[in-house]
Amino acid sequence: MTLLSPRQTPDPARRRRWPRVLAWSAALVTLVGGAAGFFLADPLYLPGELLEVLDKRASVISMVAGLLFGGVGVWLQLRLPAPSSPPVAASSTGSGSPAVGMMSGGMLVGQVALHVPPLRAPSWSVHLMPRPLQLAGRDEALAGLHDRLSAALTLPWVVAVHGLGGVGKTSLVTEYGHRYLHEYQLAWHLPAEEPTLLSAAFADLAAQLGARHQADAADPVHQVHAALAAYPGRWLLIFDNAPDADAVQAFLPPAGSGHVLITSRSGSWPLQRGMELPTLDPEPATAFLLQRSGHDDTPAVAAVVTELGALPLALDQAGAYMAETGTDPGGYLTLLTRHRTDLLAEGKPRGYAEKVTSTWHMAFQQLDDTNPQAIALLRLLACYAPEDIPYQLLLDDLDVDALVHLGTGKGAKKQLGLLPTGRLQVNTAVTALRRYCLISRPQNGLVSVHRLVQAVTLDRVTSGQRTAWAAAADSILQQALPGTPRAPGAWPGYRLLLPHALTVLPPGSDALLEISTYLGAAGDFRTARTLGRQLCDHRAKHREQDD
Repeated sequence: MTLLSPRQTPDPARRRRWPRVLAWSAALVTLVGGAAGFFLADPLYLPGELLEVLDKRASVISMVAGLLFGGVGVWLQLRLPAPSSPPVAASSTGSGSPAVGMMSGGMLVGQVALHVPPLRAPSWSVHLMPRPLQLAGRDEALAGLHDRLSAALTLPWVVAVHGLGGVGKTSLVTEYGHRYLHEYQLAWHLPAEEPTLLSAAFADLAAQLGARHQADAADPVHQVHAALAAYPGRWLLIFDNAPDADAVQAFLPPAGSGHVLITSRSGSWPLQRGMELPTLDPEPATAFLLQRSGHDDTPAVAAVVTELGALPLALDQAGAYMAETGTDPGGYLTLLTRHRTDLLAEGKPRGYAEKVTSTWHMAFQQLDDTNPQAIALLRLLACYAPEDIPYQLLLDDLDVDALVHLGTGKGAKKQLGLLPTGRLQVNTAVTALRRYCLISRPQNGLVSVHRLVQAVTLDRVTSGQRTAWAAAADSILQQALPGTPRAPGAWPGYRLLLPHALTVLPPGSDALLEISTYLGAAGDFRTARTLGRQLCDHRAKHREQDD
């Protein structure tokens, strides 16, 4: 670049002055010419006809000359650039200073005045995790998530995708970011499990937005908030693996034309902002495992899917194990039945940092330390069937002393003493379990527990403790039975308890006879006959052994 000295620098005002001089000169020439024709023609004593012709030609020439010179002057006036106005000094209170009155070139964020440099023009700024290689059975969830964000009445809009560890929350939001990237000018992934990592990620984002420079001591979170509030395009932020709502509240942008997605294992999110991600449906789960394992035995693969509860992490592990070891689905199912804990530690899943055996370890550990009643409740629920456990019916009127008096074993007596009693304590324990999505959202006094969560929960205790918890679950369910199997008013209670009674009650118990009587009275003769035959066979066998 060539620098001009003050003497060499052209004066814009002088450059624009001479076209005006040219226009006035043209007018003056026209005036002089006309005057000359008017005052000098007559003294020359020319003929009248000649004077008339000269007068007309002089008028025409004067008019044309005036228009020509005037037009050239106006054209030059328009073509020359306007003089630059002197720059206006912008006042700023500086970062970290209290804001007083209006600001120039700055923004007030959280009562802190921040200078916002000129933002870069909207560009395709992308920092996302790699796109999942295969995301089975999530098209409906992706479309629903897109509809929720697109229909937001206010911006920025936040949706927290939460669910059980290993259900595929991060894969879902990462796929969303890639699939709908064309709708955003900025898409940024932020690790949210630790405050220090999240703050460092905000510093990187601030630098990307042009709001942060080296050795800048301002808070990067405030800088990003200010920049996003003024950002001219649509943006997307992904807060991945947030512990809970409180952990990320201070980091959420308060203003701007954007969307925020959060993934979390915590189920404690407002209904209007939360989206609980379930496990896969059986059909896409089976298709995924067939492709992942490289086998085509659909019935055997479907049986593995059922045993693993269609949890994406477990399916990916199982497929990897079968592909790497050459184990067929039937053989894997046999191993899973006999060596579940060890097998769930094998296989390298794609896109997951943890395996099934470790994905819930932190939650179990924290519950052990902070809420022993919650972990005791989880161990009890792990003994029942996984779906629709009527925890309120089982625990609201729980009489531990009566159960102990009826002869429950010593081990079961100890476990019963660990359980929450009364509606308030039970609700507190349920809330603690929901904080890690270890149980489903309670509805009408029912919760569900994923079968792998049940398995891993019971695998963490000794075999003697497992037997004691099974005995406690049996005693509690027997106490909850209405005792009037032929009364139609009691049938809804029996219906809720039926799958769990078939899971925990001993084969020849009187409680199963009560269940069989209810089934016959309610009209389910086939199931009543099957259960009655099993009872008779069991009692006959034990009678022969006693003889």
